[in-house]
Amino acid sequence: MLPLLLLLVGLQDNSQLQSEVNRLQSDVRRLNSELNQTRTTLQNELRPMCSAESRLQSGELKVTAREAPIRVNFFGMVSAPSDSCLPANIAVSATYVDPSGAFVCGGTATIPQQSFIQNTLVELLPYDLEVFLRWWDGATLKQQTLICRDYRGIEMRDPAEFASSLKIFVSLFPKRGGISTAEFQVSLPRFPRQE
Repeated sequence: MLPLLLLLVGLQDNSQLQSEVNRLQSDVRRLNSELNQTRTTLQNELRPMCSAESRLQSGELKVTAREAPIRVNFFGMVSAPSDSCLPANIAVSATYVDPSGAFVCGGTATIPQQSFIQNTLVELLPYDLEVFLRWWDGATLKQQTLICRDYRGIEMRDPAEFASSLKIFVSLFPKRGGISTAEFQVSLPRFPRQE
């Protein structure tokens, strides 16, 4: 009977020992996971912040006809290194304003910036939201529509019917931090609609 009792006590001690080993292994896995998360966070914090600078280069900004585009060259510069700061986005935000200066509607279209220094010639068509923004990407002419929403979020199809001017904000956003914004405003004369 005594040998059987000693065997049971030995098995119970072995079971407790195995339970303690399992608990310690679980703690080691949890601490290893927390260490990896901390290491990843630290590496992300050590990556450089990016900066941006932008300028608008244009002639006289005047709308001469309903179909005539407003041509503006956007000059954007983004800091190095490329893996942290590029590609950047150029956001063209349009705000239509009525004669009293009140907000009619607004929207944003975007253009990619792939290099540290980039000249982007843009054409804006304030009377045609379907082809509101055009730009050259190499040898390809690209275009974007503008969804212009009023203060309630309702899309307006022809804001130039109600607006007397258009405010344009061109912002450059590098991939990791930084921003630069340039702006201009043009008057929107009344032109007869062509049917």
